[in-house]
Amino acid sequence: MSLSVEAFGLTSLLDVLVDAVVAFDEDQRIIYFNYGAEQLFGYQASEVIGKLIDHLIPPRFVNVHREHFRNFLRSPELSRSMNKRSAIYGLAKDGREFPAEAAISKVRVGEHFISLVVMRDISERKKEEMERWREVERNAIEAERNRIARDLHDAVTQTLFSASLIADVLPRIWERDPVEGKRRLEELRQLSRGALAEMRTLLLELRPSALLDANLADLLRQLAASVMSRARAEVEVKVEGPASVLPNDVKVALYRIAQEALNNVARHSNADKATVELRVQLSDDHQRWHIAMCIADNGRGFDVAQPKPTHLGLNIMRERAAAIGASLHIQSQIGKGTTVNVELQT
Repeated sequence: MSLSVEAFGLTSLLDVLVDAVVAFDEDQRIIYFNYGAEQLFGYQASEVIGKLIDHLIPPRFVNVHREHFRNFLRSPELSRSMNKRSAIYGLAKDGREFPAEAAISKVRVGEHFISLVVMRDISERKKEEMERWREVERNAIEAERNRIARDLHDAVTQTLFSASLIADVLPRIWERDPVEGKRRLEELRQLSRGALAEMRTLLLELRPSALLDANLADLLRQLAASVMSRARAEVEVKVEGPASVLPNDVKVALYRIAQEALNNVARHSNADKATVELRVQLSDDHQRWHIAMCIADNGRGFDVAQPKPTHLGLNIMRERAAAIGASLHIQSQIGKGTTVNVELQT
């Protein structure tokens, strides 16, 4: 049976549409090509009438399009947006590919169907979206740089300044009181180690891929040394089990959770002691994990039911845990410290 759009008296309407309109039969052969389609694809209607719709689709998408078209004909739907499942691209006569917004509809003619596709080039919209995304990315990078600069000033610079003051007076203190001199020397050693740990932590922020190469136990000890330097709190790290072979996504999530928890210890808790405990149990066939991490401090604590705006890190920890399918529980009471428990079982 010969199908045509003219049979429905639609050509006068479709010809004046700015959008591209392409009609094709059940064999996917083009039977109508309006002026908008000529402008969009660069073909004259006479060049494509009778040819497969494949001519207007990038080759890598042809098979996918054919399958979607067959499914559409079998479905009860009379129209459908073509952008819901994936991006749509057209192929112009000059070989140029372009992103498009498209919708397809079908009209029954006896026992057969005519399909109509209406398309619009959205290249400019995509460019604008990409530029907005790049602007967001630039702002995020700038904000991250500013945060790292603040951390360098607030943590590393102050630690090194304190160390330099102790180093300046240490010879005189040693002459007067060797015992006090030894105590100050130990303090100087702790400050230097803390500054080094803080610098390493900040370098990880600048090069996050380095997290994937490091051992989680070493990373936790580095975080602990950084907090001891900033908050003058004693932080003990205990690791049991094969933490070195954790999957990368799990390792990064646990590191970030510990980082947020220890940052809270340094900035808000006023604690003088904290512990980080990580236990990793791996089945004999290496297919099942049981991971438990606990970060606890003896600081001022807070009311869990009424978190303050400064406790945004709590949401970050919850999001990190949820991303790997772990449970996270935070226990805290005013004056009784805070405990963060993370558990993952596969």
